[in-house]
Amino acid sequence: MFVYQGKLNWYHYGKDETFVIILPSGPVRVGDSVYLFSQWTEDAQGRKKQNWFQTISVDSVTQTDSSDVTFVLKGSWYNFTITTKGGYKDLSVIMRNPQGGVSSPMSLNRIWESKQELTGTTRVWTGKFKWMHFADNEPAIFIVPDGFGEGKPILSTWQWTKASNGKTKDPSFRDAVQKNVTGLDSDTVKFSYHSYYDINCTWDANKDQLDVHVTEGSHTEDVGDMVRSAIIERQQHTHDVNPAEPKPEKGECELRKPQPQATLPRILDPMPFPKGLLETLAHTAAFVDQAGYLAKYALDHFSALDADYHVQLEKVKAKEAEITNLKKTVEDLTGDRSAAKAQVEELQKQLEQANKDMQGLRNQIAELNEWIKKDMANDEKVRKVLEETQKKVEALMEEKSNLRKELDAANATISKLNARIADYQKQIIQRDTEISRLKAENAAQVEMNKSLTAKNGALTKEVEVLKISQASLQEDLNRANARIKDLSDKNEAQRNEVTKAEDDRDKARTEVRSANKQRDAAVKELETLKQKIYEQKIVLK
Repeated sequence: MFVYQGKLNWYHYGKDETFVIILPSGPVRVGDSVYLFSQWTEDAQGRKKQNWFQTISVDSVTQTDSSDVTFVLKGSWYNFTITTKGGYKDLSVIMRNPQGGVSSPMSLNRIWESKQELTGTTRVWTGKFKWMHFADNEPAIFIVPDGFGEGKPILSTWQWTKASNGKTKDPSFRDAVQKNVTGLDSDTVKFSYHSYYDINCTWDANKDQLDVHVTEGSHTEDVGDMVRSAIIERQQHTHDVNPAEPKPEKGECELRKPQPQATLPRILDPMPFPKGLLETLAHTAAFVDQAGYLAKYALDHFSALDADYHVQLEKVKAKEAEITNLKKTVEDLTGDRSAAKAQVEELQKQLEQANKDMQGLRNQIAELNEWIKKDMANDEKVRKVLEETQKKVEALMEEKSNLRKELDAANATISKLNARIADYQKQIIQRDTEISRLKAENAAQVEMNKSLTAKNGALTKEVEVLKISQASLQEDLNRANARIKDLSDKNEAQRNEVTKAEDDRDKARTEVRSANKQRDAAVKELETLKQKIYEQKIVLK
């Protein structure tokens, strides 16, 4: 959650007024709600210091760089183009109306951000703040970002009419934590916080109103009653596909053999089974992995659809909030139109009375003119009466002209108000149509979610069965691998023995060949000696 503060400047209607923008979900997405709060210096009806609070959903988001965006808010009358800077550290806001009015860029600084996920109910109150002579009927906003609770954050901003340092329209922001919290389980919650001032707050659940009491030294004052302007139920939405299991306990049970019937339908058609135990086990594990992938895909698809479903719900809430704002605006304009009609009726009565008075004076002038014609008005007194009457006629003519101008202006105001009311009513019809469409889409999403939940349950059961089968097959595979390793080790040992025997055989063959050569040499030498003896005729005795 991000909270920003700056200054509103919009022609003469808003001059240097405190401007607060809240991004309840931090970085924005299309359909997110955005809260805007300020006051008019003088509104279109001439009323001074009128608070205004708007809830507008994000219409479009454009990425400007890796960490910043430009998003558009289309309200019932005003549109806002907002650009983030420095990774949502600051905002630049341009305000527009349907008549072509455009503001200069207004800069807002981020004054608060949540450091962790918010899980409590966010509430926003707005109202008027008064404090001695420093603040007179000024705008104020109070926020509990993470609900009520000891140590939870409490934010507040109000505007000084004239601060102690002499600055006019100076905002005063307070960031503190709730202390002395009581009544969390009741309809009345009380808490306090200290930020220069001692501030005590009381929340009434029946009115959803926050009463604020401020103390400084010996001076204490009820500064105002704040009305609830926004509420966000931050309940984490999850889907647990596994049922809750009680704590396991030890006990005795009877064991029975499983049912002979297969849980899953048997496939009896010819299939491309691989040859050999290892390949069969490997293919079985691959089928189990594929089943797990399909189950995970179904669960992810369901989660995506469920998230989209809840986004659509938020869009519906945003549209309903816009309709509420539009209806409130229509009510205000209807009241302004009624007041203008009453003013027209009063001006019409004054005009009719002026016409009567002027006709009476004309009759009087006619009588005087008749007296003059009959020589009955020759004295100075009659002439003076005639001149005074003529002046009264001229004055009444001028008054009649002024009344006619005021009447025309009032009629023009009524025409403008009628046009704006018609435009707002058209927007309400469009919003109602959009809500009907979104609700229809949500109904379809709900049915699809139910179907996917059922399919996911069936797939989960199949995966459990396959996992059991995989565990058994994995055990067989492990035993087969162990047997193969043992056989491989024995085979390796036998190979080593064969290799050694072959080496011994080759060595023996080499020695035999050497011995044969020596024998052949000895035989040859013996034959040579025999030949010499024979030639020399030596007789051996």
